[in-house]
Amino acid sequence: MRILFFNRSALPLGGGMNRIAIDMARRLKAAGHEIALVHAREGGQFEGTGYIYDDLDYRLLPRDEKALRLEAILEDFSPDVIQLHGVGNTLLDGWLAERRPTVRFVHNHDFYCSGRRLTLDHPPEPCTRAHGRGCTLSHHLRGCGSANPAVNFLRYRSVTRSLPALRSLQGVQYMSDAVGRQLEINGVSSDRMMRLPLYAPVIPPTEAGPSSSVRTILHVGGLLGHKGVWMIVRMVRELPGDVQLIFAGGGSEKEMLESHVRRRGLGNRVRIVGEPTPSQWSLLYREATMVVLPVLWNEPLGLEGLAAMAHGKPVVAFDTEGIRQWLTDDDTGVCVPFGKRLAFRAAVLALLGDPDRLRSMGRRAREVWQEKFRPGRHLEALVGHYEKLAAETSP
Repeated sequence: MRILFFNRSALPLGGGMNRIAIDMARRLKAAGHEIALVHAREGGQFEGTGYIYDDLDYRLLPRDEKALRLEAILEDFSPDVIQLHGVGNTLLDGWLAERRPTVRFVHNHDFYCSGRRLTLDHPPEPCTRAHGRGCTLSHHLRGCGSANPAVNFLRYRSVTRSLPALRSLQGVQYMSDAVGRQLEINGVSSDRMMRLPLYAPVIPPTEAGPSSSVRTILHVGGLLGHKGVWMIVRMVRELPGDVQLIFAGGGSEKEMLESHVRRRGLGNRVRIVGEPTPSQWSLLYREATMVVLPVLWNEPLGLEGLAAMAHGKPVVAFDTEGIRQWLTDDDTGVCVPFGKRLAFRAAVLALLGDPDRLRSMGRRAREVWQEKFRPGRHLEALVGHYEKLAAETSP
């Protein structure tokens, strides 16, 4: 098949969405399909047929030279199916769907939640409501939006416009059950929805392998406040002296976190490595003693934790519906009740103090990944979805 991907980046950097898009494009190409990628000018260089388009994030309908540019791309590559990934401009959805079978992969809550986290803060709990006028009141009363009312208004208007765009597509893909449920209650037809099997875009070792001689807790998920970075860095004084913390991933809190570490003289206990490449991720997982994912929001999936299982590492994470899809409490790691920070710290310390349990969970995590989460199942389902869409829309 000829599949045209749209993703703002051509590199597997900048978060799990980009890693999935580029990894799957490469796997499809290796399986014999013809792949091309439309990406932003600053998005790197794709290892294959690549096209640059500048309005992947700005909410603009393709007009004049922009429309001509897209028409030329479609004519040049002549795709059987268009796959949208990390593209913020939802006005492209309907425009493309009128010309070729088009499917979008939805990986977070941005398309149907104007608070973006689908999480209520007062008190902390997941939100399960559909997008509507009540959300504007909830932003204020339940703390689920921005502190700036103008930002809330703009996000609300954006979601109101995004949902019809999703409904116009021939297909909508997701891996998270939480995302699938929210899409359906927001009016996306179940006939057009496709749940893809879970997998994490990593380079796993052939075997789990031993950890480094230095015990390491690896924080994954990104350097953002709602990813629990501050909760974890403040744990360092409570950890045994031979345990170090490593923070991996990009995010807006990186500079503040680095400054915090310098001011408190924690450089010998805390490392901040920024955004790793796939091979660097694999090395970090391999050397970790355990992986922590202390998300303080309604995490739809947490693929970095699933990737840890591929490397035989147990995961300690706050319990959300997305994380429960791959993490089993007291089997492949520890699921801590959502928002219970003291319980999270206790779980980490308890695992550090029980090496046999930690190793047993790591072995079990690797076994479960081998049984359920290898990429082949995802690839097979994805190709099947493409073939179905192409057959349904063929003249």
